Amino acid sequence: MKAELWTKDYVILLVSSLFLYIGFQIFMPTLPAQIIKLGGTETQASLAVGLFSLVALFMRVIAGGLNDRFGAKIMILVGFFVLIAVTVNFYWSTFVSALLVLRLFHGVGWGITTTSIATGVSTLVPPNRTGEGIGFYGLTTALGMSLAPIIAIILMNQFSFDFLIGFSIILMVLVFLLATQLKMPKQGAVKHKMQLFDKGALLPAVLCMLMAFPLGGIQTFMMIYGLELHVRMVWIFFVGQAIMVLVSRTFAGRLYDLKGHRVVIIPGILLMSVGLWWLSLTTGVWSLLGSSLFFGLGYGMVQPSLQALAVDRAAPDKKGIANGTFLSGMDVGMALGSFGLSFIAAHYNYALMYRWSIVTLLIFLVIYLVVFRTKRLLPGK
Repeated sequence: MKAELWTKDYVILLVSSLFLYIGFQIFMPTLPAQIIKLGGTETQASLAVGLFSLVALFMRVIAGGLNDRFGAKIMILVGFFVLIAVTVNFYWSTFVSALLVLRLFHGVGWGITTTSIATGVSTLVPPNRTGEGIGFYGLTTALGMSLAPIIAIILMNQFSFDFLIGFSIILMVLVFLLATQLKMPKQGAVKHKMQLFDKGALLPAVLCMLMAFPLGGIQTFMMIYGLELHVRMVWIFFVGQAIMVLVSRTFAGRLYDLKGHRVVIIPGILLMSVGLWWLSLTTGVWSLLGSSLFFGLGYGMVQPSLQALAVDRAAPDKKGIANGTFLSGMDVGMALGSFGLSFIAAHYNYALMYRWSIVTLLIFLVIYLVVFRTKRLLPGK
């Protein structure tokens, strides 16, 4: 008999994840612009992207162990309380320094909530449906990151930064109320000492970091790239990406469970590479959309599969640490992509920047093929 996946608590976690990623990621393209508006420098604007990632990285190694000790529900509520408190204070922050300090605490809430929701999902998903269950969770994160820039651009153009803050707060409060209804399995006694990372999740985390490197460049610089190309409808890239992330969920999770991660990850990383190459050659709206379809499909296949692999390789009482380790790879990759690729753009152009970002995906592919060259390694093996 097939184990039940779509429970009430599982659905609550998926909705919470989607709203979290939208409510948080809308500040990725807009907070730097707000800092410039307040008289900040380009360097200070870039710090708005990187600071939260560094703090979130630190918080993940703590939050993973705390989840294993106290349970995901408590930590989810704590994380959202921090996010709500910080976001409310954005209203009164009219100085660049104040915004940057708040961004640090933003990273605290982000690190706790993302790790805790991922741990809750890992706890609820039946072992024989890991790829499918975590795949749908991965859909919410990828979809949220794709929709957030579209929503942010529309709200900023039609209203103001303050309106954006209010929108984020509403989403966070809704999720906080939803999370109070969670009924997670009782947390057993943790027999191991608190760890900073899970060894089994290190490889998926490193691969995720390499995959997230070009993604950081897309999230941070796509609006500027549009100006360089004289394309006003640059948001169409995120629309195409979101559509293909949805398409990937129709087959990728089940394929992972039936055939293993190799048949999902290798084609996915190649599709991402094709999408980035096409993006670097873009001259207008239609080619921008075309590149997004390849990149979005590949990303929708690879990211959830890597997370499922990280969870599969972890002991049952270390899923929190494993998720914290894996998501740290995403934060580091996004931060390094934002900072590192900016130097290429500054000396050359954004088209060449996206072309060079393919290098990290090639490194990903080499490491993956070398490590798994002798074993099929089905999920859990």
